[in-house]
Amino acid sequence: MRTDYDACFRSALEGLQAERRYRVFADIERLAGRYPDAIWYSPAGPRSITVWCSNDYLGMGQNRDVTRAMVETAWRIGTGAGGTRNISGNSHAIVGLEAELADLHGKEAALVFTSGYVSNQTGIATLAKLIPNCLILSDALNHNSMIEGVRQSGCEKAIFRHN
Repeated sequence: MRTDYDACFRSALEGLQAERRYRVFADIERLAGRYPDAIWYSPAGPRSITVWCSNDYLGMGQNRDVTRAMVETAWRIGTGAGGTRNISGNSHAIVGLEAELADLHGKEAALVFTSGYVSNQTGIATLAKLIPNCLILSDALNHNSMIEGVRQSGCEKAIFRHN
């Protein structure tokens, strides 16, 4: 018997749309130096918009001193990590950043992650593995990064609820 993969995928997409969980992402071009202004490439054509929902809430991603430092660093050391720390070692710039962050917060050490998602996922899983008899109570609608952290912790006493 042959599986109709197109039908399987079509059914999955229709289910997402019926549940209003199908995502369509806006095609946005941010304008350096004009934060929070941007151009939205809408189905009706480009139009100016203001983006208030961004992780760059301080506009530092467009700050001239920040972008100039990024360009100078890219020319000096190149771009990309080249691999994870256990493959290609620590980036000297990241080691320095972690030291500055630890100092800023009065801590012994700091650890920089590639994203907030990875930070939540790894941090929760690691801490829960280290705590004996750990009990985790988590809202079933928490951000997926938190839910995955709980799942990967191996915590036998993890409870997901939503009321």
